[in-house]
Amino acid sequence: MLRHFVLFRAPLVLLGLSFVTPLLAEPPPADKDQPGKKQTASKFIRLQRNAEKQPIALETATVRFVPASGEGSLVVDLIGVVHIGDRAYYQRLNKQMEQYDVLLYELVAPQGTRIPKGGKRNLDNPLALIQQMLKLALSLDLQTEQIDYTKKNFVHADLSPEQMAEAIKNRGDDALTLTLSLTVDLLRQQNLQQRKQEKNPHTEPLDVDPLALFTDPEAAMKLKRTMALQMEDLESGTGALGQTLNTILITDRNQAAIKVFQTELAKGKKKIGIFYGAAHMPDFEKRLRGDFGLKRESDQWLKAWDLEKPQKTGIEDLLKLLK
Repeated sequence: MLRHFVLFRAPLVLLGLSFVTPLLAEPPPADKDQPGKKQTASKFIRLQRNAEKQPIALETATVRFVPASGEGSLVVDLIGVVHIGDRAYYQRLNKQMEQYDVLLYELVAPQGTRIPKGGKRNLDNPLALIQQMLKLALSLDLQTEQIDYTKKNFVHADLSPEQMAEAIKNRGDDALTLTLSLTVDLLRQQNLQQRKQEKNPHTEPLDVDPLALFTDPEAAMKLKRTMALQMEDLESGTGALGQTLNTILITDRNQAAIKVFQTELAKGKKKIGIFYGAAHMPDFEKRLRGDFGLKRESDQWLKAWDLEKPQKTGIEDLLKLLK
């Protein structure tokens, strides 16, 4: 089962990202942009490891941007997240989001759609069912159930399914060209992984026997660690998803979010948060730097997954759900 996770890790990671105490981790020294210094790309997701190099936490970043000119009071925070995480992680995010004049959020749905408090649990929807299964298997919570989208400063900033389909059509793609493109991307990614393995033969990820999920009390933690290792690949941007998925799931939707961002700027909003999956953030950062003349000021990290503390297994609940 986990070997299939590795093979199809991009769709699985996107499943966690697509609906979408975390304690504030000790941040590294602020890597501020300096005049004349080459700007380096920010990180939005990382694994913390112990002295034995075992993963102990999956963390996500909020990176703050301000005008590079030093003029004006505009503050823009890119809030990179994973969409399945520890409950305390979302509690901390709920508190953080109160500070913004406007908080732009992702949701592939008609314009203005808001998620009701507590989220929806339509298990007739296959995607929703799979998300619930992952939630239980990993002993985590869903972002859509824990984040309060009813707050007045929340503004929907995404495409509808119809708009996504239209963007694909406008590029001249159809089912056949998409299938061919995705196949090429998959083969390319397999080749890259093979070369990576040849260079680092001792980097085989943790493996889990799927049958052990029902007998091993530590199976959920092992599964979380394995998936955390795969999610770390998101930091490579396009390389992790492939060019086709990157365009459909990130570039097109980010363009829509930036249009909403420009509208809010025109209204005079000065403190803006952009709340999207971590995979979207490298593209957002390029746009803020290149199109809006902003520079990185600081970052802070939140613990999204605790990979050390034993947790209550959700296997019994998962079995009930499957029944």
